[in-house]
Amino acid sequence: MTEKENYEYNVVPDREVLESCITLNSTMDKGSEKIDKTVASLDEAMLLSGFGIYNVLHMLMSGVILMGMIMQSLALGYILPAAQCDLDLTLQQRGWLSAIPFLAIILTSYIWGWLADTQGRRPVMLFTMLISAVFSAFASFAPEVISFGVLIFLSAVFMSGSSAVVYTYLGEFNNLRHRDKMVAFGSSFVGIGTVVLPCISWLILPLEFAYPIPFLGIEYRPWRLLVVACAIPFALGTVLLMFAPESPKFLFATGHHNEALDIVKKIYARNSRQPADNFEIKSLLVESQTTKVTTSSGVAAVWESMKEQTIPLFKSPLLPWTALTCFVQFGIFATTNGFYVWFPSILNSLAQSDGDATRICDVLDANRGLTNNGTVICDDTIHTSTFERSIYIGLVFSSMYIIVGFIVDYIGKKIIVLVILSVTGCCGIGAHLAYNQQLAVVFFAIFQMCGACIGLMNAVAVELFPTKYRAMAICLSMMMGRVGSMVGSNLIGLFLDINCGAGFYMFGSILIINALFCITLPNKKQRSPEKKVIIESTQNETHEPV
Repeated sequence: MTEKENYEYNVVPDREVLESCITLNSTMDKGSEKIDKTVASLDEAMLLSGFGIYNVLHMLMSGVILMGMIMQSLALGYILPAAQCDLDLTLQQRGWLSAIPFLAIILTSYIWGWLADTQGRRPVMLFTMLISAVFSAFASFAPEVISFGVLIFLSAVFMSGSSAVVYTYLGEFNNLRHRDKMVAFGSSFVGIGTVVLPCISWLILPLEFAYPIPFLGIEYRPWRLLVVACAIPFALGTVLLMFAPESPKFLFATGHHNEALDIVKKIYARNSRQPADNFEIKSLLVESQTTKVTTSSGVAAVWESMKEQTIPLFKSPLLPWTALTCFVQFGIFATTNGFYVWFPSILNSLAQSDGDATRICDVLDANRGLTNNGTVICDDTIHTSTFERSIYIGLVFSSMYIIVGFIVDYIGKKIIVLVILSVTGCCGIGAHLAYNQQLAVVFFAIFQMCGACIGLMNAVAVELFPTKYRAMAICLSMMMGRVGSMVGSNLIGLFLDINCGAGFYMFGSILIINALFCITLPNKKQRSPEKKVIIESTQNETHEPV
């Protein structure tokens, strides 16, 4: 990765930008004697390729990969309660095991993104998904907690490869008019994954079988099968990706202009059901770009590029916005992901309690007291209502993506973020105070809805930071968010063991404080119609979309 590569965060470019470019080109062409209509930019060619079955199928394939990613990340919330007896797990061990996928993403996502920028999106995704699925299969045979943790970590390391690339791979196959819509539909598979995961868990965990494997000293029980089942979407995504081409934008950015045009022609042929040769664009316009000459190479060039894009974020006037976005994303991720991995355990404890007039923490404290009694046998059964409630909450979580997508253009991102963070923070505190268990579960479910603000905060950050530093700013805030996921899952496990109520008070208050800080966010910037739009060349995009 050299300094001349510009990292552009916007997976969904503004339609007005393209229209301005087309208008400018047509104005310049009026003075020419000839106008070659067979030459166009890549964005213009993508627009002419149309929208149809190819884009839908590609979105569904990317959706399967996204679903596999979220299932791999959150599966431990269902696996660990069922595996606690076999692996002899304490609450603290369950906490750091749940944090392993987030730790792997923090440590390796930038490396995978850099590889995708240099080697291509498709080969990185193929390699990482296949290896991740293999390590998940190995993890299902782990005899004790250390080997299980190591294999889960290795699986998550490769899982983070596809998570760093799949959004961009999805966006780059759609034209400017439909890109935002298709990325939104693809992202909805994250919510679908939160529904599919409890469904699969409900199907597998109640099974009663135990096949002994003497040389490993284990019994192959249902939770081990669930580890493998959660890797199936990645295995399916690998097979589907074998029949998909490389991103046309990556090919174009790396100088393979004819190959990029061939991909666009295939999209046109599938969408229009006409021969690819009928596509009116015969060659792509290659714009010259001014680049900074550098004498560095290899690791030195990577370091210089990172330093050039990172240091300005910690200087005025960008430092306040950098601190704000990182803090807010840290709080949101710590709450929504940190509590989600404990969600099945909490619901299971509530389902096994006798009365309704009891607070959540009272039930958890009572169960902990029983399990700490040496005369009680370890109980790893999961109640049916745990799966039912998880499915209902997953459906609500999925609907949040759709609702926010419909209303954001009318209400604005800032107001939605303020309302959601304030309401969910109050519900987190209310979930601890409520004595009615049904009401407590409702509050707890709303508490988890703060995750809908992750994409909105990224959208706000796009408006806060200049294009040159936008990608690094978003990467930094998302990395802090994943640090929050890791810290949150461990802290919540600790609080559930020593002071349950403090966890609800702490993370509910963090969301409310986040909302107060978001009051300082500017309103949506209005584009001046007189101001000329300067298009900056877009290179390889590997960052998560707005």
